[in-house]
Amino acid sequence: MSELLKVTLEAREKSGKQEASKLRAQGYVPAVFYGRGYPDSVPVKVKSRDILPALNSGHWETYRLEVALPDGKTEMALMRDVQRDFLNGNLLHVDFYQLVSGQKVQVKVPVEILNRESCPGVKAGGILEQLFHEVAIEVLPREIPDVLTVDVRNLALGEEIRLRDLVLPESAELVDDADLPVVVAAEPRAEETAPAEETERKEVEVLAKGKAKNQEEA
Repeated sequence: MSELLKVTLEAREKSGKQEASKLRAQGYVPAVFYGRGYPDSVPVKVKSRDILPALNSGHWETYRLEVALPDGKTEMALMRDVQRDFLNGNLLHVDFYQLVSGQKVQVKVPVEILNRESCPGVKAGGILEQLFHEVAIEVLPREIPDVLTVDVRNLALGEEIRLRDLVLPESAELVDDADLPVVVAAEPRAEETAPAEETERKEVEVLAKGKAKNQEEA
């Protein structure tokens, strides 16, 4: 579990595209803070550099933050939504969601496959298919994991690892059906022979027609 990242959220009094552009030019990102203790979302701004460690971690959705609000309060939070410019990747807007101690929160946790090169199913000619790249769980804030790991060192050809097989924090519950497979050591797909057989059949038909025509001319 990552250490808490401390972030200061400053008051944002104005809104609109023009004001947002000014903030970005000053190194800020327009944002909002919301949660169960905040019926109305709080418009804020945050320095881009302050949240980069979380954004560059590879698991920003589960990266816990300690945010200082404009009114002096300090809250635990996650980044719920991060909007970027699809052309240049620049940050456009961020949503901060309040975490409440003792109350479970639903998060999507990245899945990391371990020991791919040692997988018996792959060594036997199979294909390792990852069906879940992130898993939704409900968990207490203090136990939010960075990633969920799946070890395939003993996964034989034709076998699978299901959601129920994952090692979860004590307070965590799966959101999806526990019987769904996360990763499968699948049998290699058989090569399609039908097109070749069809081509061969047509070649035989052409030869037969050519032979018949020659006999008629003779």
